[in-house]
Amino acid sequence: MKQNSLLLAILTGLFFPLFLSAQMIWIQANASAQWSARQKYAATVFDNKIWVLGGQEASRKNDVWYSTDGDSWIQATAAAQWSARRGHSAVIFDNKLWVIGGYDGARKNDVWYSQDGVNWIQATANAAWSAREYHASVVYDNKIWVLAGYTGAFNNEVWYSSDGINWNSATSSANWSARYWHSSVVFDNKIWVIAGSDGVLKNDLWYSTNGADWTCATANADWTARRTHASVVFNDRIWVLGGLIYDGSRKNDVWYSLNGVDWFCADDTADWSARYEHNSVVFDNKIWVMGGYDGSRKNDVWYSPGLTGIEQDAENVRLQRDNFRVFPNPAKSYFTIRLPQTADRTEVKIFDVTGKEVKRVWGLGIRDWQISLDGFKSGVYFIKIDDNAELSKIVIAK
Repeated sequence: MKQNSLLLAILTGLFFPLFLSAQMIWIQANASAQWSARQKYAATVFDNKIWVLGGQEASRKNDVWYSTDGDSWIQATAAAQWSARRGHSAVIFDNKLWVIGGYDGARKNDVWYSQDGVNWIQATANAAWSAREYHASVVYDNKIWVLAGYTGAFNNEVWYSSDGINWNSATSSANWSARYWHSSVVFDNKIWVIAGSDGVLKNDLWYSTNGADWTCATANADWTARRTHASVVFNDRIWVLGGLIYDGSRKNDVWYSLNGVDWFCADDTADWSARYEHNSVVFDNKIWVMGGYDGSRKNDVWYSPGLTGIEQDAENVRLQRDNFRVFPNPAKSYFTIRLPQTADRTEVKIFDVTGKEVKRVWGLGIRDWQISLDGFKSGVYFIKIDDNAELSKIVIAK
């Protein structure tokens, strides 16, 4: 009994700081929004509203919808002046809503804008960049940027415009591979290109301060290579949500990074169904996930306030003073222990809150340990590596 009491004291604070682990709460705002279920659409935030524009249902759409709360949706127009399309992009620039490129039966390089979502004006019918779909667009340095996409082939072009009419090439061949189905965000005063497909699914991240010169933040992020995922910037972090991976399966995991290099799993299986070709936006200080395809087209709307817990930084997930990492945390079906380097022989012990050892495994030359949680009950457990005196906490939430 004394031994268990001593171990419990060690576990609860004498040898390591007690963190509340990162976790996410998801709330369904609407299971079936007023706009029809769709994928390959565009979404953005404008005039304190969430906007949904066009996309693919049984046929291509050019309707425009908005909401002030994510639950009740109003149709701005059933048929915008731009043709019904999919695979386009939308941005907010010069206090206007913009729709860029896409596919309406043929690939497009037209650019449209609106001040109210109802009345649309064509900035150009044929931009200087070639007609494309599945590109990405951002606003950076007071310019609209168009990055890569599918023109009949992959490309890695980067274009910009200060008025939506006249376009300039920043580079015809960026350092990252030609691709489509990627995402782009503006973070830390840089443009970022995230994952996608160049014929092979990617999990790389690149950034640039001028659109011409690009630096690889990481060639292999901790999350599985994917395409048609969603990305946002929220609470000083880049977030990657869902997508399609190499084996054709859909994902509903959520990852974040403070620097684009080190990634942490906030949710390995979110409450919204695994999907791709969805959209995410940041609105009302929340992350939103909407629509997409999970085996059928969706028009559900979800939101999350982001991470909860005492510490909202990377150290909240690096649970043991940089000696090893534990993720995801909380975990449902498995968790991974990542050692700082491969060891000749490693022993992992897991204890419950009474100090009872509930699992022990060992192996040779392993850096990443994936621990199955079969047979575990929900609760708090502690991990010990070899004879290291420090322990780390893992929360199991089944």
